[in-house]
Amino acid sequence: MPLPKILTPKFAINIPSTGKEVTFRPFLVKEEKALLIAVESEDQDSIIRSIKDAISACVDGVDVTKLPYFDVEYLFLNLRAKSVGEEVKFTYRHRGGVNREGVKCDHATEVIIKLDQVKVKRNEHHVDKFMIDDKLGLKMKYPTIDSIRQLTNNEKNELALMASCIEYVYDAENVFPPDTLEEGIEFIESMNTGQYERITKFFESMPKLSHEIEYTCGGCGQVDKVTFDGVAEFF
Repeated sequence: MPLPKILTPKFAINIPSTGKEVTFRPFLVKEEKALLIAVESEDQDSIIRSIKDAISACVDGVDVTKLPYFDVEYLFLNLRAKSVGEEVKFTYRHRGGVNREGVKCDHATEVIIKLDQVKVKRNEHHVDKFMIDDKLGLKMKYPTIDSIRQLTNNEKNELALMASCIEYVYDAENVFPPDTLEEGIEFIESMNTGQYERITKFFESMPKLSHEIEYTCGGCGQVDKVTFDGVAEFF
């Protein structure tokens, strides 16, 4: 007689970029093991591949390759919360063992983050469609988990990321989607400084997974703030 199937609970969640409700299940042992191996390897490609595999397996009705990166981070964080635990503990000390008043304090304060309180933050001034001169405008799309890997200190890779996020260029009469990544890179390279700053502002102000907490040092009583940006902070 075959062994009975283990029932896995399902949870509902809204995708931040669209508001669409989807359902997901927690990690299984095999998925969690793959993630741990990837994290221990410290290989970025392995970690990203494991995150994509976990979301594809656990979340119903999504194509992880097409989701904005902040959606992927938010979904993965909630997967982690339902699979491993909804609280993460961190320990903080004052830098150099001295607080802001110059008083020595080496006390270690435990801070608990509730993962269900971590949200995708939006900048009210953020726009994804804007003019770059009197005639031409840009419509941008958000980077995916695959394209975000290109954001490194290498200038060409940064330009490639930007170019991959150009949905189309437009004027008063026409819309011009880039035919190739190289065409998008050449378009960005032809910009002046002011135009380039407009496109960088899109990336700087786009939605992101972020959480700020305030805690009181158990030694000296100083109140400090800590900001967490991105899902890597919660591994």
